[in-house]
Amino acid sequence: MNDLTCILCKSTEIKEIEKLDTRILANLYKKRAKVDVSRFFKQEQISLCECANCGLLFYNPIILGDGKFYEDLQSYKGYYLEEKSDYTEACKYITENDDVLEVGCGAGFFTNFIKPKSYTGLEFNDKAIGIAQSKGLNVKKQSLEEHSLENTEKYDVVCFFQVLEHVGNPGEFLQSALKCLKKGGKLILAVPAEDSFISKQINLYLNMPPHHASRWKDITLDKIAQLFNLKKIAIIHETLMPIHYEFYYKVDGVVKLNKIMGKPFKSLERGISLSYLFSTLWAKLILLFSKPKNKEGQSVISIYEK
Repeated sequence: MNDLTCILCKSTEIKEIEKLDTRILANLYKKRAKVDVSRFFKQEQISLCECANCGLLFYNPIILGDGKFYEDLQSYKGYYLEEKSDYTEACKYITENDDVLEVGCGAGFFTNFIKPKSYTGLEFNDKAIGIAQSKGLNVKKQSLEEHSLENTEKYDVVCFFQVLEHVGNPGEFLQSALKCLKKGGKLILAVPAEDSFISKQINLYLNMPPHHASRWKDITLDKIAQLFNLKKIAIIHETLMPIHYEFYYKVDGVVKLNKIMGKPFKSLERGISLSYLFSTLWAKLILLFSKPKNKEGQSVISIYEK
């Protein structure tokens, strides 16, 4: 795919991993999340691609959700969480002397975990901005790119949680974040962990367009340090949370059954497959006798120094 360029590192060493049927994908959004995404798909298939240089997985063409899409998703149970491992880990790297910028801050839940010198949030969702501002938070409806033009090297910490996978130009996005960051400051980001069990989940539509534009492995998070001349401080995977135990064993059941049957992995499948029914029974049965221990959860957080 020599005519395609990586959206992170600009390499042209791109290979196609899988073709996805957009009709199946749109049906999943409508059936499970009650959201109509058919307007985003102008073609019958989209591709999942991988960059040989940085390891980033991204979808081609890039398809991004609009404001209405994210408003519709707010009714999805558990979409916005007030407490998550990203926050509890990130707060360890923030002090009371830090000026903090959070991009995609939502209603500002992260501020419940930190007491910085100053806090600025960027957000596009009007409802979330209203909630944040009602709590006295300095939250602006402004893009990171716009903000960086007026706030060069202003912040000790720039952070964003579960945001990078939603943008169509992560390379430019990271450049803008670093423009806002002081020398010696910390860049903190969290993304869904492609090296976790979720990469083997069938029909995980929220990890696909128009919700997610890219998927991030540890090797790609490592590569960020090299690409942007940063010092990597840590890459930390969350521990699997109890609320996701059944989900973990469902994926485990499908992987085991498909291996026995010699069935190749496909991200999308039409209808309810026998492997799905088996995995549901497998998960409920195994949880009667054991709990997954020392397993990595769905999210990974990465910390860098400029």
